[in-house]
Amino acid sequence: MPPFHLSSTSRALYRVFIAPALPLRTPTFYPNPQTLQLPSRTFTQTALRAKAFRKDTARHALQDHYTLDTAIQGSHINYVDLTGRFHKYIPLSDALTSFDRSTHHLLLVSAGRVDESGLTDPAHPPVCKVVSKIELRQQHGKKMDLQRRQAKGLGAGPAQKHLELNWAIAPGDLSHRLEKMKGFLREGRKVEVLLGPKRRGKVASERECEEVLRKLREAVAECKGSVEYKAPEGTVGGVMTLVYLGRRVEKEKEKVEKEA
Repeated sequence: MPPFHLSSTSRALYRVFIAPALPLRTPTFYPNPQTLQLPSRTFTQTALRAKAFRKDTARHALQDHYTLDTAIQGSHINYVDLTGRFHKYIPLSDALTSFDRSTHHLLLVSAGRVDESGLTDPAHPPVCKVVSKIELRQQHGKKMDLQRRQAKGLGAGPAQKHLELNWAIAPGDLSHRLEKMKGFLREGRKVEVLLGPKRRGKVASERECEEVLRKLREAVAECKGSVEYKAPEGTVGGVMTLVYLGRRVEKEKEKVEKEA
């Protein structure tokens, strides 16, 4: 700090000889806290989701209902390959390496007899066959659908279909609806047809109503094996219910092929 208490001569000598030898001091400025601006920071809220763990039932459904691949017990099996060829009493390990396991399974058809050490009784080996994974899953799906229908008190056959028609329906629309009905009947389904008057517009005459009934019965007659399940309920021109029971065409074809 310069000696301000000294005389003017001493201060002059101080500025000439002493002050230049002193280190320079940089003045320090302190910002006003009220005007101080801190760098802005953006905070984003991250939503945390609880990850739900559930059993993949679709992936393990087949293994839960069928005995497949390495789950088959026994050292030897009787085996049917993809071509339908029967192989008698071959090692299980050989059968498992004879097909592509990424697309097919070795399915246990009937269990054999195995001793405590896991060796197969030669007289009673397990019977297995190779099946496509896709076909086996489809077969399992149909089986589960059947069980659900039976649990609901429904029949084992295909689901019933409902068809609504009005007595004043246009010929083109009637033809289209009857084709749908014939398709259901040929699938072996039961079809319930509900006939009623048109809510608005044209009122069908008695002759037009009889014509609709005639075409309906002709369409049923074109489906081989289809029958009227029960007597019609209601009145012509009013509300009438008719129920028909179809018959699957594929079964008839399979029967003819087997007989041939």
